Amino acid sequence: MAGSAEARWDRKALRFAIGYPVLLALGFGLASLSFHGRVPDPVAWQWDANGGRAFIPFAAYLIGGAALVAVVGALLCVQAALLTRPPISRRIFMAGGVGMSMFLTTVLAAGLIGQDGIPARASHPDPIVLAMGSGATVAFSVVMLLSFKPEEQWSPKDEAALLDELEPERAASTFAYWAHARSSVFVMLSIIGVSVSLLLLVLSWWISLALTAAAALTAASLVARVGVSPESVVVRLAGVLPVLRFEPERVLRAEFETVRARDFGGWGYRRRGQSRSVLVASGEAITVILDDGRRATFSGRDGDTARRVVDVLRAASGA
Repeated sequence: MAGSAEARWDRKALRFAIGYPVLLALGFGLASLSFHGRVPDPVAWQWDANGGRAFIPFAAYLIGGAALVAVVGALLCVQAALLTRPPISRRIFMAGGVGMSMFLTTVLAAGLIGQDGIPARASHPDPIVLAMGSGATVAFSVVMLLSFKPEEQWSPKDEAALLDELEPERAASTFAYWAHARSSVFVMLSIIGVSVSLLLLVLSWWISLALTAAAALTAASLVARVGVSPESVVVRLAGVLPVLRFEPERVLRAEFETVRARDFGGWGYRRRGQSRSVLVASGEAITVILDDGRRATFSGRDGDTARRVVDVLRAASGA
């Protein structure tokens, strides 16, 4: 078990990925304590053009803000410690996690300092703190992107090359592919998530943020990475979230067919009783029936890929 963990995680990067956001959150909490008594209680945490419009106790602002910085920053930075990710992906996650935790701290600090000696209802986030903190966030994120160098490790490509040499038949049955919706769908989601959201900033930044998040989540649900081997089949939404997993030896029947996503409840991950589907578009898909009665359907990208998956499943299960 320990060897498996060593093979999956870069421990040095993992310590920084968890330690940095936690220390930043503690720093925010300790610094915020110095404002206790100088800011109103409760404090504002939402504002409009006239000032504060939603209020929470000072302790909740401090604890909730520190927890947000620590959790969001760590969740992003920890992705950079996964050795299974390509180096450029690990750099982006590390820079993004560091930048996001700093930006959240900046926003929280600006909101608190803007209420120093001012009634919460008449306050606004301090623009100087927000501007300076945002500039520092961008600068530090770029520095982290350029300076973080993932350690060279035995990579999946090395594993695949060794597998090709030692077990060529098994190597031919081990592969992965991406499946995604048509590009026009992503263009439409980009228009909604960026252009429309910018217009909605005039009304409410919460609505704008919610619309952007919804568009991003929808786009993520329309991209899947399928890993196939004689031992397992794993379907991950957006290449990250595993939503379907089964062992080929448990397959009773496997076939490929042209399907319509609406017949399975729509795009993305769907579950109906014993049936599960992960479809990013209508078209070629693989349908399997397992020995426990479950039925799974997932996108095959194209006809050739779908046939290749079915061949692997039938060979592994004897179906």
